[in-house]
Amino acid sequence: MEEGNAVAPADALIHLIRLSLTADGSQSFAQVVLYTSFGVVRGRIGHTFAQELKVEQSSGMNPWHEVIELNDVLVEHYSNHLATASFSRLYVPLKAVLGFALV
Repeated sequence: MEEGNAVAPADALIHLIRLSLTADGSQSFAQVVLYTSFGVVRGRIGHTFAQELKVEQSSGMNPWHEVIELNDVLVEHYSNHLATASFSRLYVPLKAVLGFALV
């Protein structure tokens, strides 16, 4: 495979999330875990974001997403001087995503 054809982790993430959404747009997984440049982020895909992906999937669109919306988020920062943080909603830039897991 040539370097130019490599799939970015964020592109693979969006693709897998799209495939794992049920017919009504709900998630078939409990949480998404993002390994980012600043720490480990755990949360649930936001309802609006999931609905948007579902519409894109049924219409065959493949638009560019710059952020992912997560709800009930826990962030474990890599830096020792930053505490673990929790948020009801967090928008993570997809360019910061280095890896992920659907749990």
